[in-house]
Amino acid sequence: MTGTPRTLGWPGCGNVRDLGGLPIAGGGRTRAGVLVRGDRPRESSVAAMLAHGVRQVVDLRSHAERAADPGPPEPRIVWRHVPVLREEDAVLEEMADTLTGIYRAILTHGARSLAAVVSAIAHAPPGATLVHCHSGKDRTGLAIALTLTLAGVSPEDVAADYALTAARMSLGPHLAALGSEAQRARSRRLFAEVRADTMLAGLAHLDDRYGGATAYLLEGGLPPEDVALLRARLTSPGAV
Repeated sequence: MTGTPRTLGWPGCGNVRDLGGLPIAGGGRTRAGVLVRGDRPRESSVAAMLAHGVRQVVDLRSHAERAADPGPPEPRIVWRHVPVLREEDAVLEEMADTLTGIYRAILTHGARSLAAVVSAIAHAPPGATLVHCHSGKDRTGLAIALTLTLAGVSPEDVAADYALTAARMSLGPHLAALGSEAQRARSRRLFAEVRADTMLAGLAHLDDRYGGATAYLLEGGLPPEDVALLRARLTSPGAV
């Protein structure tokens, strides 16, 4: 992948990267300092977030997750809560036996929320937008994949960015919170599926089932004018 997104070492976070520098179909690249993906930020993360220009955060976690761990208050940042999953769907690892199945289930139930995420990015205040869930892997992975695809990034580069999470994310804290060895074994198996081919399968499903990312998001309620706004915000000829 040309122009690998910059890894950001924010205190309290372990899976954050700026999505600038990705090639766009027809020329140009995604802008740096506009869109960041990550795991949930901590109070210790705020100074680094502000230094990177983050002025909007889109939190994809469920209401229950956010109530248990609301995140740091910071008045200089606009905080938006857009839960991707319904409360009854919120246990990701119970939705299917594979990540491919889980991602298909998220796409089935989360179209309106995912469209709202993309719209929030398109209408963001000046500065960077951070999109995060709990670990920055599944819900964030799909939201970012849809956003980058809409902007004109190739499936291969979208999938390569997704796969970087396997190297960045620490599974240990998640495993420690699970109650049984069977749950831990299942989590390890699913984590091993964080590969480029998994996201490529998800994007192929989008094409086959919905006619592509743009059609999926429009069906989910994304205003048509937001497509051009999103592309203008994220891309620029020769941007790095």
